[in-house]
Amino acid sequence: MPAIPKKLLRSLPTLTEVLNVPPVLSDRVVGAAPTLPDSEAIVERVLQRLDLSLEPLVREIVETLVREQLREGQARLKQKVSVAVRQAVAKAVAAELQAQRPGA
Repeated sequence: MPAIPKKLLRSLPTLTEVLNVPPVLSDRVVGAAPTLPDSEAIVERVLQRLDLSLEPLVREIVETLVREQLREGQARLKQKVSVAVRQAVAKAVAAELQAQRPGA
């Protein structure tokens, strides 16, 4: 890692004063904000809200994807069945023609 030039170091601000942060105001002060619930409670509430709002959205996305997959699968299945039926018909016709030949 290259060294930082001294000119750049001189221009960077440095902490020269320690700030004393006042203690958190108690709930007894008029107009004070209520204390925040613990992080686990916040996480639980957020997850509940997400569950309610995301469930219909996820359901719609999954249903759309399943319909698309079924359409694609149905087209492939139709094609494969069509090929199999044609092969079976061609084989049966060839066998019938072979049986119809005189002297066979």
